[in-house]
Amino acid sequence: MALEAKAIDLILSREPEWRRTPNHNPGFDLYQGDEQSAATRWCEVKAMTGRLTGRSVGLSRRQFDCAAERGEAYWLYVVECAGADEARLVRIQDPAGKARTFTFDHGWLDVAAVDNEPIDRED
Repeated sequence: MALEAKAIDLILSREPEWRRTPNHNPGFDLYQGDEQSAATRWCEVKAMTGRLTGRSVGLSRRQFDCAAERGEAYWLYVVECAGADEARLVRIQDPAGKARTFTFDHGWLDVAAVDNEPIDRED
């Protein structure tokens, strides 16, 4: 959480029109509002110590649903090397609409039906 806080501070220093949501807000971390403070843009922030070329970031189901519902008004901001001098901000507009593949990692083993029987191979 400390790394994400540094990432949010970096974003707000560069784009002060964003506003913070309460901690642990489901679906997004920042928003922009109109004159009546009604949200018009939403932003999920992901912070990482390395670069996207070295590993991926993910959205929770709630975050993805929020992104899909809000379309081009939803942004995913990834802060690479967060907290370091070489921090870089990567902005992705409409991540749900632009997604072309979905990755299933080891976390799926908890809900998968796994067949542990050895596979007979005829040589």
